Amino acid sequence: MTVALRLPPLGERRRRMERLALLRPATPRAGDGRRDAKGPSAVDRFGRRLKGLIDPLLGIDRALATDERLSIVRPLLAGAGAVAAAWLCLTFLLEVSGPFAAPLSAAAAIFVARGQVTGARDSIRELMEEQFALALGVIIRCVRAGLPVTEGMRAVSSELPWPTGPEFRRAVDQIQLGEGFDAALQALADRCVLTDYRFFAVSVALQRQTGGNLSETLENLSETIRKRRAVRLKARSLTSETRATVWVLALLPVVVGGILMVVNPPYVMQLFTTPGGRQLLGIAILVQMVGLAIIRALSRRALS
Repeated sequence: MTVALRLPPLGERRRRMERLALLRPATPRAGDGRRDAKGPSAVDRFGRRLKGLIDPLLGIDRALATDERLSIVRPLLAGAGAVAAAWLCLTFLLEVSGPFAAPLSAAAAIFVARGQVTGARDSIRELMEEQFALALGVIIRCVRAGLPVTEGMRAVSSELPWPTGPEFRRAVDQIQLGEGFDAALQALADRCVLTDYRFFAVSVALQRQTGGNLSETLENLSETIRKRRAVRLKARSLTSETRATVWVLALLPVVVGGILMVVNPPYVMQLFTTPGGRQLLGIAILVQMVGLAIIRALSRRALS
């Protein structure tokens, strides 16, 4: 007696292999030029070691969804420019000696590089917040149709792009491989590091323990998230005029200096040719940079 084995369609098998590839480390491929049969090449090992040294310096955590694909090229270029600008300002304008200017320039480079990383991370978080509202709507419609939450999460993983889709796909794969549902949701919230994801994980976990109408619970959560986002966008619109004024005031001295350079060059050149003028110019640049950094920090704190 023979038993016929029925394999799933080719497209379904390919999707399963792609989901499993997210949960296991990359294996060597023959002839790909990056890894050989003995393991990672020397270039790969050096790249991972270099990234392991630079990531903590820049404040990057590759275990988080917001930092997983962050590039270190732009922060390093920004840091290099900050080193050159700080060294020129300290040594040429303020006439600070090299042993004191070197650590200050390095600190300025780290500050600028970490600021660039923070800006890129904030952009990814804004994208995740926008996509999570859509993801929650898909899950609510699936629950209304009588499907479990896992099916709604699977629909989100196939419908939404990066970064939300792959994160939900990872959570669904963890559940299918035997991990607890609450633990998978908690891991999803920990990787995404967003308040909305934590609300979602806590709401679903409590509903599973106490019972009740899950669709109504998720609808209330969706309404709360929409209100929070509306308040945040309103605060950003109300402060847009203030932020524009700050940048206008910051660029005004440069514009006025350029105009004076055309009208009366000897008058402006005193800032570069005399020791007192160079010191005044260096102090002005330093105070301007510190003021912009403080205003940026206050704005981020107020809008967070």
